[in-house]
Amino acid sequence: NEYKSYLRMFTFPGDIDNKFLDLDSKPTCVVGLIGKSRAGASSLKTILNCTIPGVQFKDGNDEIQGFYDRSDSILYLYYSTEKLQLSFSGKSSFLENHKRSQDLKLEEIKHWLWLFSVCHLVVVFHPSQSFDVTYMRLFRATTHLLQNLQPRVEETFKGDPLFHQGRIHIPKLLFAFQSNSASMHLPPKKGRHGYNTQCKRLAMEMEKQVFHILRKCRLLPKHHGPRALAYVPSPNDVKEPYVYFMEGKASPSQDYASNKHVDSGLYFISQLSAVAPLYNEVQDDGPHLSSFINRNVAYLRKQGCMAYPEELAGEPLLFHFAKDWFTSASALFKFYCKNDDVYSSTTSLQRIVKQLDPEGQYSESRCEKAYPVAVSAYSDGLPSHYTSTIHERQLHHALRLLQSRAKGPFYETYADRLHTECLRIWKGGRQGCESISLTGNSCILPLHEKDKVHSNRVRMRNSCSCGRSQSYRSDPFDLEMANSGFYHSLAEKCCSTLPLTRVFGRPHLAWMISSLSLASGYQISSGVEQPGFLLGTQFLLPWDIPCDDGHANKLSEPKNAWKHRANRCYIGYEYECSKGHRFFSSVGGVPLKCTAATMLKEGLGLSIINSDAHLYVNCPSHTNKPLLAQLIRLFVCVPEQVTLSLHLVIYYRNILINLTAGEQVHIPGGKMTVIRLPYVYCDENDTPLTFDINGHLKRNPLIPIRSGYGPKGRRNEKKPLN
Repeated sequence: NEYKSYLRMFTFPGDIDNKFLDLDSKPTCVVGLIGKSRAGASSLKTILNCTIPGVQFKDGNDEIQGFYDRSDSILYLYYSTEKLQLSFSGKSSFLENHKRSQDLKLEEIKHWLWLFSVCHLVVVFHPSQSFDVTYMRLFRATTHLLQNLQPRVEETFKGDPLFHQGRIHIPKLLFAFQSNSASMHLPPKKGRHGYNTQCKRLAMEMEKQVFHILRKCRLLPKHHGPRALAYVPSPNDVKEPYVYFMEGKASPSQDYASNKHVDSGLYFISQLSAVAPLYNEVQDDGPHLSSFINRNVAYLRKQGCMAYPEELAGEPLLFHFAKDWFTSASALFKFYCKNDDVYSSTTSLQRIVKQLDPEGQYSESRCEKAYPVAVSAYSDGLPSHYTSTIHERQLHHALRLLQSRAKGPFYETYADRLHTECLRIWKGGRQGCESISLTGNSCILPLHEKDKVHSNRVRMRNSCSCGRSQSYRSDPFDLEMANSGFYHSLAEKCCSTLPLTRVFGRPHLAWMISSLSLASGYQISSGVEQPGFLLGTQFLLPWDIPCDDGHANKLSEPKNAWKHRANRCYIGYEYECSKGHRFFSSVGGVPLKCTAATMLKEGLGLSIINSDAHLYVNCPSHTNKPLLAQLIRLFVCVPEQVTLSLHLVIYYRNILINLTAGEQVHIPGGKMTVIRLPYVYCDENDTPLTFDINGHLKRNPLIPIRSGYGPKGRRNEKKPLN
């Protein structure tokens, strides 16, 4: 309690008691604490309350904490990086977290800028016993921003007597490293003041390295004069050491340092308060951090401006009363850390961001090189107009190429940019019509009104309704063109000349019956002589229909005697592919293949009639790349004494399509008849049905309703095929 009147914990700016400051009898030395340690961030309330006796610090999110030791007139300021460590969200994207990191680094630079403008000493802590060169990037960025804003600061605070060339003090840099006695090769030996002599030698060597690094990075007054960020004496002119190694011995204060959840600055504050008595001007009783800092404070008070290196000769080194310092430092804090307008007009801010983000610079460079390659990959091989499907496919290809070459946080930015650019190319007069033909091909015309005729480059070679002629047809986009228009255009030159041609069904689902010739015109040896038939597949299958004989004594007849009283008919299920190749099939959609009709087995016609027929099978002429052929025609050749009833029922995508519903369609005798099926099927609402490999024609499409004897009253004795 006796020390309570000498200590004040505070958060900067604004909550320190002015009455406490009025009791000052000596000007104040300001010491800034920044850096890292092996420990992570933790609650300020817990650590500070345990470290400084008599103080109950409340929870808060302020980034500047400190305490004022009025007995020694030393003001300690600690910049916490707790906010930097706890502000990231696992739900955010890589780019969002990266941008958040850069924003926080800029905030860190602003606070560093303020600390390096108001402190006499700035202690930089390192988490190990080697120099952390990543500080150089922050030092350079802070220096650049300090020099860039100096004219504006001078103009703003020109009436404040504490300010000189845009700041209150030019600080001296001190460096504190965390070491461990166990890491030394020799046993620790205590020298003068109880300080490990090996640590002292190590500190002297480190001073040379630190000075060399700062000089190479052009951060010393030698390069910038009074506009330098800070200063350190040269190795040949060191009057008071500015490098300190904290030994890893056991002590009460080290309990905080060994805790993985202890904030580095608070651990160093605990070292400051661990020395007893705490309030002597210079501590010479042990290897404590407070002794190291107090000796540098005493040196500055004693030497004044003589402590500066020769590059800063003539610059004032003044100590101000705490109350005056708080007034000026608070105004400067608001200027640097709370006024975004200060940086909105700073043209060098973007440059500073890049200095702080080498990973981002590398990522942006890789993405910048990969981006035009990805755009070119999107455009390669595109037609003059194309659909959204092609656009998405090419965009996916371009994104994969970009991903293989672009790395880091800027990938998402350039991926979005690639999306936008590809969309701009596509919508910049290259959008194609999105209409799809009934066979699944896109219209190649530019985006147009719905009433305009669609077109593409797909051409198919198909036969007319009767099969006697072939022609190329355009890919149909509507049912009427698919099932009526093409066949009507060919019928004028071919099918209409036949003695019997009749169209059935509605226009959107039209099918046709044509009589080619007399039944006697079919030559068994040559098959159907029409264009497009593959060799050996043009033969009709024999189908024996028993004669109607109600007077015969069937019980007294020998077995299979009915075969001698049957009418020989011929049936064929024709398939046709888009190349114009045609063939008859056997049972199960297997393409017929024989060199002569004599090789056909008896009963095949009856078997195919009594079986469901596939609507689509593979064309045998395309073995490497299968091409589907569609069941398009039924050929039937019957003698004059036979009449057939036609029942066409299609099972397509779980829908029954009865083409002959409500109509009695008879196939006359003595004719060779062709039944042309629809090219594209639709439901009862005239909605086109998409392709279905499992669609089929139901069995028994032809049912005999009359099968009499020959013209002279004799039985139609079946003759051998040979």
